[in-house]
Amino acid sequence: MGLGAQRSHACLSDDGEVVDHRIDPVSVARRPAVATLVAALAAAIAFIVLVAVSGLAPSFAWRADILVSMAVGVTLLALMMAGLLALQPPGGSTGRLLVVAGIGLAAAVAGSLLHVVALADLGRIAFGGGVGLWLGFTLADLADDVRIIVGLALAVGVLDAASVFLPQGPTRLLLTRAPGAVPYFVVAFPTLGYKVSEAYSALGTSDVIFFGLYAATTVAFRLRVRLTLAAMAASFVVTVALALFTRALPALPLLSAAFLLVNADLLRERWRAGPSRSE
Repeated sequence: MGLGAQRSHACLSDDGEVVDHRIDPVSVARRPAVATLVAALAAAIAFIVLVAVSGLAPSFAWRADILVSMAVGVTLLALMMAGLLALQPPGGSTGRLLVVAGIGLAAAVAGSLLHVVALADLGRIAFGGGVGLWLGFTLADLADDVRIIVGLALAVGVLDAASVFLPQGPTRLLLTRAPGAVPYFVVAFPTLGYKVSEAYSALGTSDVIFFGLYAATTVAFRLRVRLTLAAMAASFVVTVALALFTRALPALPLLSAAFLLVNADLLRERWRAGPSRSE
């Protein structure tokens, strides 16, 4: 240790005891995580309120109404996802994410059986987020290569488009042959001015899973976490906006594109650096 690095942080208290005034780095690191968890809890409460009072809110031009409602919903989703990220300490076990996913699945099933939309939706968000984050962190640990993540993002967009547009695509078959089952697999964002049973915009649970997967990889590979969350949330709104003028569209192509574009320069650096991300 060099000279000047041994600065004392202790002093005598009024009663003569030595008091250490150094700041605990662990407690400092926890402060942003605690703030994020508080924001996520507030977002969950706001989501419950949104579902409960959406029918009392004034409605306006239907396209604008849908877009505003979707923007509010995915913003709350991004905040809740950030809260789930805060539950995962760097280098720690990802088991707690599976616990969150299990609790979310139970809540989703209970909410569906009891016809409590807010409970079912929050359950699907917890399930999708927990599974997605677990997959993202696990994949990053196993692959240790950003090229795998980039290839996955490209493939996911193509496969999701095929699922929606091809005549025998799973999503298309679900929408055309079993539309009554769709509410069990989506997060419903109520349209302002209408009860959620009357009008809502839907986001598939699989979309939430990949939202979580990409969020986890941004942390694992030291990418732009907050900007990526914001861009991915915005991609959902853009997809809905395009769908309003065309037809039902898959969400994963633009979600994957948002993840890749926001981090393009960093991904290029990691790509050239090779498999190891931990120098």
